[in-house]
This record gives sequence, C-alpha cells and structure tokens, in this order.
Amino acid sequence: MSTKRTAHMNLLREKIEEILVKENYTFSQLADYLNLSEEQLEDGLANKTLELRYLEDISKNLKVPLYSFFRDTNQKANYTEKPYFVNKLWNDGEEVSPQKLMEEIELLKQAIAQKEAELAQKLK
Repeated sequence: MSTKRTAHMNLLREKIEEILVKENYTFSQLADYLNLSEEQLEDGLANKTLELRYLEDISKNLKVPLYSFFRDTNQKANYTEKPYFVNKLWNDGEEVSPQKLMEEIELLKQAIAQKEAELAQKLK
C-alpha cells in the first residue's frame, strides 16, 4: 500500500477520532455502534473497503456532513463547536408547518451569516 494512501486513511481515522473525542465517544464505541469489531473498522478505513453506508451512518449520528471526512486538509474545520447540518432535500410529501419552515429558514440564515463572516475574514 502506498504511503500517500495510508496517510489519507490515517487522516480519515484521525478526523473521525477527533469528532468522537468532542462528542465523548471512543473508537471502540463507534465500532460497536456499527456492529463491527475495531479491527474491521480499522481495516475498512485503512484499505478503503468500508462501505459508504457506514460513513453515512457516522455522519448522521455525529451530525457532521459526510464531505467533512474528505475535505482538503488545508481547510480547517472548527471542531470546538458542535457542527450541524440540515438535510431537508426530501420530505416524502409530508406537510411542513409554517413554524417548521421558519425554523429551517433561520438555520439557513445562520449558515449564510457564518459563511459571510468567513469570507470577510479571508478578504481582509
């Protein structure tokens, strides 16, 4: 296995472990949650054979976007704050209340404000 590939998978495990620490979970607990042994989880990450459904499950339950596991290493995420995401692409035809829509709009406004602040910092 190439050093670059190994480094990438180690980085992925490091990112996952960093989030686990912030959420007060261990790698062992994560493996148990996924119904895998620690060795299976480690091997899946190291060999790029971990099924996407496991990464999606990790993403949803730790409330971090799936892409954050693969983002550019030069782009640092702030893991001191609990990240969140809004997944409202499909609602299976269910009726959404005006209150729920207002809550979603408020979350989106907060996300936009955060991105605008990041952009302002970069433009200084």
